[in-house]
Amino acid sequence: MVAILLINACSSSDVSNKKYSTINIADNIGRGYLLNISEIAESVEYIALETTDSSLVGDLSQVYYTNGFFVLNTFKNSKGILKVFDRKGQFHNTLSRLGRGPEEYTSINSIDTYKNNIVILTFHNIIEYSFDGKFIKSVPVKKEEFCNGYGNIKKIDDSHYMLITMPDSKNQNKYAAIIVDSSAKIKLSFNYPKSEIEIAKNRRSRVKGLDNPVIFSNKSLGKVVTGNDEFIISHSKEYESIDTIYRINYGKYKITGDNIKRVNKRSKYINLYGQILEGNNHIFFNLNLRTLAHKPMKMMRIGAKDTVMLFPFSCALYDKRDGTFRLIDQPKDFQKGFIENFEGGPAFWPNYISDDEYMVSFINASEFIQHAQTHKVSDKFKKIADGLKETDNPVVVLVKLKK
Repeated sequence: MVAILLINACSSSDVSNKKYSTINIADNIGRGYLLNISEIAESVEYIALETTDSSLVGDLSQVYYTNGFFVLNTFKNSKGILKVFDRKGQFHNTLSRLGRGPEEYTSINSIDTYKNNIVILTFHNIIEYSFDGKFIKSVPVKKEEFCNGYGNIKKIDDSHYMLITMPDSKNQNKYAAIIVDSSAKIKLSFNYPKSEIEIAKNRRSRVKGLDNPVIFSNKSLGKVVTGNDEFIISHSKEYESIDTIYRINYGKYKITGDNIKRVNKRSKYINLYGQILEGNNHIFFNLNLRTLAHKPMKMMRIGAKDTVMLFPFSCALYDKRDGTFRLIDQPKDFQKGFIENFEGGPAFWPNYISDDEYMVSFINASEFIQHAQTHKVSDKFKKIADGLKETDNPVVVLVKLKK
């Protein structure tokens, strides 16, 4: 029997005496900034990935980087195939172990990289492989009464994993996340905050669903923020208790159980949107600002018919050193994030941040070529573009953060 340590996640009533930093969103609404990447980074490098019949990636959705290797995944790839490239862009290996055997994965719900391993989460299993595709170990995380499986993973040290729980059939998750050790024993459970349960109950939609939590980590410290909750919580070093790390100040723009029925795209309410990433000095957010977006993003909506649309979203940067929070204005149409003022490349926003402080993203080959032809870029950028064909693999962008 798995032992469960039941510890309530923090709510507004039980963190009043705790020390935490405040991420002040409310007081920064209406103020956006154009930020150069050089403000937080010391270099930008573009790495063209080798393109051969065996290394062809196709439609890429996520890239990871650790210890000199890139791991590429695509949600459109139903066969669960991962491609591994080295630091120079040379093709290294294909990981394709879809199946029901003891060393195989039945699906890929989430991926993380840790030291020299690739960590794959299925609905009820954690499997680790080396970059060469060698099976390392499997951790069978059993299906619990409080969830219908697991949807995201962060490996936070050599023997512990943080998992996001998937809603049960009645959308009544008791726990937002759990931490398990390498024997699948649950070390710590994070309750859904009462504020989030009230929001779920009062939604206008037929499905009274709980919002999915978001996990992120830095230096072996996993963090959880649940939906619209104002507290970002974490764990003690011994995995014995829950700590409040940050409070997000939404002010009068906070979504609550009382106002959720009035929330729509025309509302003056804010919520987090998409993934959160963290480096030693900064946390990177994405926000849905609705009508509070002073400069909505002009982006291309990809689908059956590509359409230009305005989105009320904003990138945002929190500086952990001085507590400043800034909304980042879109530098150019169809781009988001920081102005790339090293080599003249497209705007940059991280897709992943490694433990050794590299931010990573990618640019499709055709877009890379087009940018070189229509913008003032460095000789290095132009040389890479001249060596590409539009059908080549994407170009990885590797950005080293300042200390």
